[in-house]
Amino acid sequence: MKLPGNRQFWKEGHFKLWAGAFFFALLLWLLVVSEREYVHTLDIPIEIRNIPARKTLSAEIVPTAEVRFRGTGRALFQSIMLKSLSNFKLVLDLDRIKTEYDFDLNNYYREHPEKVVIPDGFDIQFISIVQPDSIHIALDDNAERPVPVRINVSIKPAPGFIQVGRLIHSPRNIELKGPKTVVIPVETISTKWQEFKGLTSDLNVTVELDVDFPQTVEVSPATVSIQVDIQSIGERIITEIPVKLLNEPAELKVYPNPSVVSLTVKGGVDYIANIDASNIKVSIDFLQWRRSQAYYEPTVEVPKDILGFSDLSPKNIELVVTRVPE
Repeated sequence: MKLPGNRQFWKEGHFKLWAGAFFFALLLWLLVVSEREYVHTLDIPIEIRNIPARKTLSAEIVPTAEVRFRGTGRALFQSIMLKSLSNFKLVLDLDRIKTEYDFDLNNYYREHPEKVVIPDGFDIQFISIVQPDSIHIALDDNAERPVPVRINVSIKPAPGFIQVGRLIHSPRNIELKGPKTVVIPVETISTKWQEFKGLTSDLNVTVELDVDFPQTVEVSPATVSIQVDIQSIGERIITEIPVKLLNEPAELKVYPNPSVVSLTVKGGVDYIANIDASNIKVSIDFLQWRRSQAYYEPTVEVPKDILGFSDLSPKNIELVVTRVPE
């Protein structure tokens, strides 16, 4: 049929009439066709039930099966459109399985049609399993254990900044649950490699674990939180640091002169703000003493999170040695 070509015809609204007639005819065609019976395949999830106590699957199984159904066009169309929102499933009951078993799916579901779960309101009938034709089930003892986490990241502060203290992560251990043959050999779990560069403030992030376990293994939690203290670099003068004498003999009395020193420490500004003389060790070992030598350079130990020290004053200490009166 030739459609009218007159522009006035379309302007007068006749286009709506033609469109309505077309869709009405299409609807009638669908209603006629939808009452016929057809065969169609659907992907249906497989659900494992009744795993014996203290047992678990030792290997993954396919999550879905391709299933052939029969029904009217309308019923099959409804199933296709609403399958993801409905509770279609194929149940595999492992109640009587001890260690291993091969399920012939077509025989199994013909003998146990109730295991093919079709929700109410869907008027379709199960015909057969297209694929897979069988599923191998293997069971293993269920095992649980905590496994230490190894943090696999690189921390690079921006110029003029420093990391203070160690990286803190939580949790320290990850719980694994699954087949004994898979879980027990695991000694550590690493995080995925990640690099953090140019840091000018504290780092508080969550990183993922680098795991490749089968679905039969549960990993909890799946992420780890890490915290890093980043501070700008500063300097601070510490005074009145006592000089300690090591290995002083009992028969002698030794006096360091002067008995205190000062120096400048360099590190994170918040960290060095809390540093005082008690945190720094300045010492001279008397085993270095010689009668011909009066002045000695002391050994200085600063906390490990300090970048370093400078301007030790004085740089050399005189040892005044006297004999203890008898």
